[in-house]
Amino acid sequence: MTVSGLPDDGELRLGPLTLPAGKRIRGAYGSGDPVAWVTVQPVPDPGRVWAALSAAHQETGLVPILLSGLGGDAQDTRRPWDNGEFDAPADVTMLAGMDAAGVLREMWDNTAYEGDDEDWDEEEEDEEMVALRAPFSRQFPGLAPAEGTSLSQDVIQDVLTSLRPARLGLVPAGRPADVLPLIGWSGFAPGTDGTLSLAAVLRSWEDRFGARLLDVGFAEIRLLVERPPRTRETAQRLAAEQFVFCDECTLAGHVGLSDVSSIAARLVNTPLWGFWWD
Repeated sequence: MTVSGLPDDGELRLGPLTLPAGKRIRGAYGSGDPVAWVTVQPVPDPGRVWAALSAAHQETGLVPILLSGLGGDAQDTRRPWDNGEFDAPADVTMLAGMDAAGVLREMWDNTAYEGDDEDWDEEEEDEEMVALRAPFSRQFPGLAPAEGTSLSQDVIQDVLTSLRPARLGLVPAGRPADVLPLIGWSGFAPGTDGTLSLAAVLRSWEDRFGARLLDVGFAEIRLLVERPPRTRETAQRLAAEQFVFCDECTLAGHVGLSDVSSIAARLVNTPLWGFWWD
C-alpha cells in the first residue's frame, strides 16, 4: 500500500480477499496523482467482492466500485479507465457547504425554459418541458422524505449475484458518494463544480435511501439501493430529483426514462438505479 492508502500496482490482498493484478489510475488526464486502483482483468464474482470490500471500508479506507465503459459496456472499459479520461480531482471538503436541496432546486429552475433567448417570455414555458416535469410546476417540490424500511437481504443478494464479471476499482474515500469528484470523473461534462453537485446529491441519497455507488462508466453510473421508496408519493417526489439529476434514468429494466411520471412508475421497491449523461 502507498502512503495515501492507494494500493500499488500488482496483486492485492485485503483481509480474506485476494484480488487479481491491478494498476493505479492517474487524474488530470494522466498527468496528476494516482486517484484509483483498478484490476486489469474482470473479477468473476463482482457482486460478492464488491459487498465484501464495502463491508471492510471502515478498516481499509477504500471504496469499491465496478467498472464499465462507454455506453455502460462492462466488456470494453478502455474509456474512460485505460485511456485516462479523468479531470483533476475536486476538493470534496467543499461538499460541507453544499446542500442537496439547493443543488436540485437550481437544476430544476434551469429546466423552466429551453428555447432561444429571443423567444423568452416570463409568462410561458416550453410545452414539452411542462409535460416532462408533470405533475409538478415550475417550483421545485422539495426533497423526497427518507425511507426507513430496508429491502430484504435476499433481494440485495439477487442483484449482486446477477452481475456479470467486471473489473473492480478501489478509491480512497470517506464514503461512496465522494468517489466521482475524487477521481475527476468527467462524464457529467461541466467540470469539477458539476461533479461536486452530483456528489452532494449522492450523499443525500445515501443518507435517505441507502443508495451506494456500485458501477462507474464513461458517462453513466449505477447505485445499489437498500431503502428505495415504498409508496407512490415518495417515488414521485424522488422522480423529480432524478429527472433533473441526469439526462436519462434506467430503472427495473427500462432504459431512457426522462420524464417524472415514467421514472416514478418504476422507482417503488427498485434496488438498482442507473443514470446516464449525454
